[in-house]
Amino acid sequence: MCGLFGTIRPHQYAQNMRSDAAGALIDLGYVAEERGVDSAGIATLHSRALSPLPIIDPAVREHTLGRWRVRTALGAFSDYLPGHHQVRSNLASARVVLGHTRWSTQGATSLDNASPLNAGDIIGTHNGDVTAPTRNGSTDSAWLFNQLNPAITVLATTSVLAGLRGRAALTWARRSRPDLVFLARTALSPLATATDRGGALWWASNPGWLRELDDWYDLELSNPVPIIEGTLIVLQSGHQEVTLSAHRSFVATSRPHDERLAHNAAWRGFTLADRRAELDNRNHQVLASAYRAG
Repeated sequence: MCGLFGTIRPHQYAQNMRSDAAGALIDLGYVAEERGVDSAGIATLHSRALSPLPIIDPAVREHTLGRWRVRTALGAFSDYLPGHHQVRSNLASARVVLGHTRWSTQGATSLDNASPLNAGDIIGTHNGDVTAPTRNGSTDSAWLFNQLNPAITVLATTSVLAGLRGRAALTWARRSRPDLVFLARTALSPLATATDRGGALWWASNPGWLRELDDWYDLELSNPVPIIEGTLIVLQSGHQEVTLSAHRSFVATSRPHDERLAHNAAWRGFTLADRRAELDNRNHQVLASAYRAG
């Protein structure tokens, strides 16, 4: 179980919202620790290439990939990531932010396995557990993004997602297409979205985290909407707004033991209304699958 959070903004995101948004992202990292403290990371996309920040702690790694800055650390998000003043500045200026907190359900607890991960053209985060041919302490997340890397069309991407077995919520971007962000949910692992008054779209593994932000900051976040199982969403950042570039549905497949894990851990912190909406969505998916099969 891991925690996903982040945002994609219009290019002309209001300057008077950037400071609050940076603080909100740091607080999202704090609350996401409930879903993992083995490692954490933030990837930020900027309008130009950046130089790496100085690193003096062996538990922290940072690298730049063109216009992306990726900073990962062993341990809790609050131990390493928010402290550097430049990190907050990056969060304020970035067009896209991908955040992650990790509980090591697969693979070694190491900086190599800390997310956001880079796989070829992709920088991504994953929550869940999928059946994958992992070895030598690697993670299912690394394998998963390596499968998605050559899938350059929406159809090919949907095919990869439909072929997964297990639980997965995913957020990723491609360095070759910096205006796009991909959000996907296969089976069970939750992911919710909301928009703020400046036109940015936010996501989080727990919709309750987004509601808390709305209490703490002047973002005017909309009511969080859970992404339905078996959904791929592609978002595009334009000058004035974030738009929906693609939306695809597919049949998601869980494994027999996934249901038990989901009930024990994945829905911690969800309200009854959240759970009811999830149940309604799942019933809809079952009926739609039965209709297609018939």
